Amino acid sequence: MSSMSSIFPLGDRRILWAWVLLCLGSLALLWSVTEPIKGPYEQIDSVVAKGVFYRQVVWMLISYIALFSASRVTLRFLENMAVPLFIISVLLLVYILATGPRIGGARRWLVLGPLHFQASELAKVAFILLMAQILERAKEGGRGFSVTLGTFLLMLVPLTLVLREPDLGTSLVFLALWVGMIFWFGVPGILLLGAGSAMLSAVFSFYSESVIHQALPWAVYLLVLVGALFLARMSILSKVVLLLVNLATGIGIPFFWEKLQRYQQERILTFFDPTRDAFGSGYQAIQSKVAIGSGGLFGSHYLQGTQKGLAFLPERHTDFIFSVAGEELGLVGVFILLGLYLVVILRGIHHGTHARRSFARFLAIGVVTYFSFHVGVNVAITTGLLPVTGLPLPLISYGGSNLLISSILVGLLLNVSSRTFDD
Repeated sequence: MSSMSSIFPLGDRRILWAWVLLCLGSLALLWSVTEPIKGPYEQIDSVVAKGVFYRQVVWMLISYIALFSASRVTLRFLENMAVPLFIISVLLLVYILATGPRIGGARRWLVLGPLHFQASELAKVAFILLMAQILERAKEGGRGFSVTLGTFLLMLVPLTLVLREPDLGTSLVFLALWVGMIFWFGVPGILLLGAGSAMLSAVFSFYSESVIHQALPWAVYLLVLVGALFLARMSILSKVVLLLVNLATGIGIPFFWEKLQRYQQERILTFFDPTRDAFGSGYQAIQSKVAIGSGGLFGSHYLQGTQKGLAFLPERHTDFIFSVAGEELGLVGVFILLGLYLVVILRGIHHGTHARRSFARFLAIGVVTYFSFHVGVNVAITTGLLPVTGLPLPLISYGGSNLLISSILVGLLLNVSSRTFDD
């Protein structure tokens, strides 16, 4: 019995089985997108090479070793490695921006012979560990606002570097991680209210400025905000600050918009109106919704999806693999897939609330935030609820970097759940 336990990771078996089933689901979907579609009169070969499937198998074996190691290393060691790992990841991001090869119009990859690795994925783990370390010490010291501001400025370092690659979707992961972990830390409600209202102001300002070219929607939003602030039981200073933050965000949106790459602008504009470029930047969103909608309740059956088989669905083995699941497995299959993620997220929250050490609690919440954001945004993109930003579905989408890092994070969650090394 002891010999068997030595080859399995420590921790919550439900989380481990969810990881196993998600990985098997990934292989099943990748096998499907690499298979030819057989019609009544001819067979159409897939444009996605079968090597994609076999490379994912190899990465899964490597990822299991990484998951196993992450579940057994001491949390004290991870805490001590937080700062060096963050520094290394930032230096790698700078190095890639300076000397990395330009692939597909972006500098994102660290090339090590035949291997291509995204340093931004390593930076996610490093940022979670560093945030957990900082917030643990801040909790003991009772510091609030200074830690919130300090960690926000720290978060801007990887976010800015990744945004310059450019990779808008991945850069937003760092913002999501910061929001999730700082919320768990316990930030003042006025800060959360300010952040939420500022995002609404940004959306209404952008819609007014760049989509319909009329100031009315943003003006109406500001009038509603002024009325709400007038009725709210808050200090005059808080009301003035909230209003100024909303004004500054709305006015600053055009300047931020000009900094985006042209393809990023087109993706956002076609989100509001996919038909403006139905065969260009809006093509992915349209075909993704067609694929998911055609699946119905039980799907078109495994290996029988025509959208992916006839190559109508772009990036079907990476960012839009959820669309393949929706087409071939239907609503029932999609719910099962999302249920596996829900197991990881809910069990992660449970262990985060029950861990004895603050570092373990913040670490678990960081991992939960990572999976919640990645899954939520990817599903929203493929169903047309968000603009296309190129964010993979963790443990399912093809790609060694994301699979490896996602598995390490699951391993860290197993580590926290075991509570073996809390002392």
